[in-house]
Amino acid sequence: MEEQPLVSIVIPAYNAEKTLKRMMDSVTGQTWQNTQIILVDDGSRDNTLQIAREAAERDARIQVHTQENKGVSQARNTGMRFCTGKYIRFLDADDTLPPESTEILVNKAEKEASDLVIGGYKECLGSREFRFNLENRDDTMTTSEMLPMLCRKANTYFYGVLWNKLFRRDIIEDMGLVFQDGLTYGEDFAFHVTYLKKAERISFVKEYLYDYHRSMGSMTFRQAFSCVTHPLRNIQTKVRLYHFLKDMYICRNEYGKYRKKLWLYLFKVGLDK
Repeated sequence: MEEQPLVSIVIPAYNAEKTLKRMMDSVTGQTWQNTQIILVDDGSRDNTLQIAREAAERDARIQVHTQENKGVSQARNTGMRFCTGKYIRFLDADDTLPPESTEILVNKAEKEASDLVIGGYKECLGSREFRFNLENRDDTMTTSEMLPMLCRKANTYFYGVLWNKLFRRDIIEDMGLVFQDGLTYGEDFAFHVTYLKKAERISFVKEYLYDYHRSMGSMTFRQAFSCVTHPLRNIQTKVRLYHFLKDMYICRNEYGKYRKKLWLYLFKVGLDK
């Protein structure tokens, strides 16, 4: 039987003592067991580090790394330096995964020779759940074929976050791709659209492969709240993100075709569904 490809899972954590065990249990309980789980404690002031180390004692796949508080981008960059898998996933410490999440993503990538796989997700708000996928798509296309869709929906979670995606490590390393400092939000989006400069085959999965637990303390909520409370900084960040998007379209010789539609990205604030 052919060996399962290794998947490196990077989880930055900051003051996540209330949710980290729940996330780690969902990661270690994946049906796809050939994983390298890299948790980076970003200078937490609570019991996050202790919880992480206890998890590592129970499961040899877990590595725990620490750093002074430098933000989520630097925490992910730290985690990436230790990745050895064929594929990489990026998760948030306050969310969870359905048991077959990684298996479905990897099977799709292996079957279709995909450079990127994008899945559906559930938004969990208390006892309520809201399910989202991309128009029920379950297919594979070239990046050039995907660009019209990205142009229309650049501001959505499907393209603006990392946690519903599976990346190839060799592409990331060949590009020298890292997460950008100095962005109050959108570091996920900048990473993703830059990755699309080299990714050629994109697959979509209609199954719901991530449970985003929305709360006042969640990472994504804090970033969205910052958009409202710091409007000038939000505009500056939005312009920076637009240039990441524009540069990718230029790199793929598609900017002229989509220029006017791309401008609309500047007039949307934060992330839409």
